[in-house]
Amino acid sequence: MLISMWGPGDLLVFVGTQGEPTLAGQRGRLLGLAEFAPIAVATEDFVDRSGLRAHDLNLDGTFVYPKALPILRAWRFDDPRMKLIDVLKEQLTYEATIRAVLLDADDSTTVLALPRTEIILPQTEMPLSATFAKPTTGPRPSDWSGEMSRTAAVTAYTYALRFGSRDLWKIGHAQDLAARLQDINKHIPHEILGEKWGLVMQQEWQSSVGAYEMEQRVLARLQMHRTEGERVLCQGAVVIAAWRSSLREN
Repeated sequence: MLISMWGPGDLLVFVGTQGEPTLAGQRGRLLGLAEFAPIAVATEDFVDRSGLRAHDLNLDGTFVYPKALPILRAWRFDDPRMKLIDVLKEQLTYEATIRAVLLDADDSTTVLALPRTEIILPQTEMPLSATFAKPTTGPRPSDWSGEMSRTAAVTAYTYALRFGSRDLWKIGHAQDLAARLQDINKHIPHEILGEKWGLVMQQEWQSSVGAYEMEQRVLARLQMHRTEGERVLCQGAVVIAAWRSSLREN
């Protein structure tokens, strides 16, 4: 259900429940925010079992939730004493204890304005290449002039597209992300295939240079999986691990 509600740039707010398994000092309090990738992965690939508690596992040792949505970035609210009822207009419904619910515009603005600190996520142990050949980088963004003009010093995005539900990905950067996605899909006979490129991850930058540099960091980490151009063929967990790793390097 969360994947069906997802939109580019969406964030998830974590709130402590009023009972177990939430720790006593965190119950009913706003804990933090996270940006996630809208792709289901095996929990086993992203979670360190040594940090789990009893309620996370079934009696046979398998995960209670075998599938998960990987977190790309996370933030902790600076004031750990903030209670939900002191920040939002009203208490959340019972539905929020079992699934994500959408905050209205006023509550979203209030929560996003709260002071917070980004958390360094643990390194995901995925089979990424440690050494690689020099990738095809494409042209580095720069200013130019002619009958038209373009500047690299405007907001741009690094993106990760997925082809349908397949393990085929495209990594790139663009100033107008919506237009770029539309243009790429123009060349796909989706009327016959029933599939097209879809946006899974994006990272905003102040300039095309920053977006380009992240694109190249991600592609370098995925060098062993590259096929043609900016496309890579591998499991989503591998792409997500490369994405997260390139963010930490910024």
